[in-house]
Amino acid sequence: CTVTSTSSASHPYTEMIPKEGEYAFVAQGGVKPQIDFKWENRYADPKKAAAYEVLSTEVVQDIQRILTTAREYLSKKHDLFKVDAIFFGDGTGENPKGATAYGRVFSAGGMALGVAAPNFMDVVNACITDIYTTHNFVDEAPYQANVCMINPIDFYLKLVSAKDAHGLPLYPQAGLFNQVTIGGVTIKPWSKIPTGKIFVADMKKYNVSNYIPFAISIGWINDQFITNQFTMLGESRFFAYVKNFDEQAFLYDDIATIETAIKTV
Repeated sequence: CTVTSTSSASHPYTEMIPKEGEYAFVAQGGVKPQIDFKWENRYADPKKAAAYEVLSTEVVQDIQRILTTAREYLSKKHDLFKVDAIFFGDGTGENPKGATAYGRVFSAGGMALGVAAPNFMDVVNACITDIYTTHNFVDEAPYQANVCMINPIDFYLKLVSAKDAHGLPLYPQAGLFNQVTIGGVTIKPWSKIPTGKIFVADMKKYNVSNYIPFAISIGWINDQFITNQFTMLGESRFFAYVKNFDEQAFLYDDIATIETAIKTV
């Protein structure tokens, strides 16, 4: 993602939208064409990720490092929860809208019915090409996908176990490093991706702006003072959004659907 920090509770951002006009080649002394654009102001709302633990004074006194363990658990669970929301949040209520929720379906365009016996890498490259060639306006800088995620079962079947005619693995790095990087795009397994689905995106277009960094507070709630208990609260606040035009850079569809769309009849 594109990650920044902010100290403001309000997070406005702007989008440039082309209007009339275009470049032209002109003769010496000729009239040059005018091109115009306009700005759209939009606003993102901060999202809060929070959870708490309750411990007893006796537990902290009797078990070494339990306080450190409790802090680490809050911190690690927070980080995983935040990452999960950035990819899979449904955008309802207080939930961030995740990258997969922004994802559109595959559009074959000129690739339709053009590949004989397509394999999985043909599907991945078709997605990358779709993202690269989809534009909001003329002469827009192309989106460049940098991540692909599939279910771990699909990762094993289509990459780890894939072999050539001699029985040798096609992608040995898949089994060794649990990921494959081809042409600047990293293919990774992720358990939250359903079997049969594929997510491909230019994740640089997903913006995360950290507002209140993760912190842990300790205090008493209800009758904890007289019951020898206390509460540890971990929370952070951040903005997570994709600009309207940049939604084209996110693709989330069925592997089989894309394969059928590009397969020669």
